[in-house]
Amino acid sequence: MFSVDLGKTEQERERFILLCMAGLGFGILSADVFIPLGFVIWILYLMPLLMSVWLTHRYAPFFTAWAITFCLFLGSMISGAGRSDPSDLPNRAIFILMMAIVALLVWEIRTNYTDLEKEVNERRAAQQRLEELTRSLETRVAERTKELSEVNTALENDIAERKKAEAALGTANQKLNLLSQITRHDISNRVFALLVDIDLAKEHAEDVQLKEILEKMELTSMSIQDQITFTRDYQEIGAQAPSWHRIGPMVSQAAEQLDHEGVTIDILLGGTEIFADSMIRKVFYNLIDNALRHGDHVSRIIFSVQEGSDGLRIVCEDDGVGVPPQDKEKIFTKGFGRDSGLGLFLIREILSITKITIRETGDYGNGARFEMLVPKGDYRRG
Repeated sequence: MFSVDLGKTEQERERFILLCMAGLGFGILSADVFIPLGFVIWILYLMPLLMSVWLTHRYAPFFTAWAITFCLFLGSMISGAGRSDPSDLPNRAIFILMMAIVALLVWEIRTNYTDLEKEVNERRAAQQRLEELTRSLETRVAERTKELSEVNTALENDIAERKKAEAALGTANQKLNLLSQITRHDISNRVFALLVDIDLAKEHAEDVQLKEILEKMELTSMSIQDQITFTRDYQEIGAQAPSWHRIGPMVSQAAEQLDHEGVTIDILLGGTEIFADSMIRKVFYNLIDNALRHGDHVSRIIFSVQEGSDGLRIVCEDDGVGVPPQDKEKIFTKGFGRDSGLGLFLIREILSITKITIRETGDYGNGARFEMLVPKGDYRRG
């Protein structure tokens, strides 16, 4: 096996091929002049024509065919074959036509080969890039898999620790709830006994100042009872997951639990349902109780709903004295008011569990008006 060095650069290779083609053409022309064998010699012209395929110029086969045609005519003129043999010129014309056809085929082959070679190179380059991307992708997948595995392991450890903490917290909450229940029960019993003793003392007391002192003690004891009730209710806020509640029946049940003789309660709520804490019943109970206690001359309480672009408004309004402008926000703070000051504070806390807001919007002197805004998606109209 041996290899031919065609040159180190493209230009050197082109010059070498052209030199070979010129040498072959000169040799064939010489043979045609000195050994006039017709087609036998002319067939050799196909070699330089086929060699034009390796030239970079697009139309090199046609240029080569023209050069061969010139050589054919030159050989005929030098050898004088056209005068001695009249058929020599038609034969050369036929061969020239054949050379034109061969040149066209060579050009087509060259063009298709160039396009094919270009496409093959592009596909080879694309395949190499694809292989590189595949290798890098495999590496990245392995790295990400390792990272995810480490993250999953860390999450599993965190979840296990959280479960332990939740279990410990649940046990502690159970103990605290039990202690609170026992403590409230004992305090309630003692307060009840204290109220009974105060009643007995009031019956036997003859001194007016002593009776006043006993009445103050009775009010203080009742306030303690209210505080105990509040701690029980506040502890139950959020103890259960929020759920859907029909508010019409709850308002009716709250009204039945209170003495509202002489006060009409209109419930215009339809089949409205809201997503709220299980203590939502206490909200309507406290609203009615608040109106009865502080409305002075309340004769009517109305519950209604109004749907707007920002959600559903549940309105509780009465025809009592109302709330002074400077107290509209203070009434929801803990301890504000004439009694325990815990009712409206408890209402806001219960509603805030599911992001329901409440505010007082009534006109002082014309009655109180409480608006509870339920966000969209947290209510259903029946």
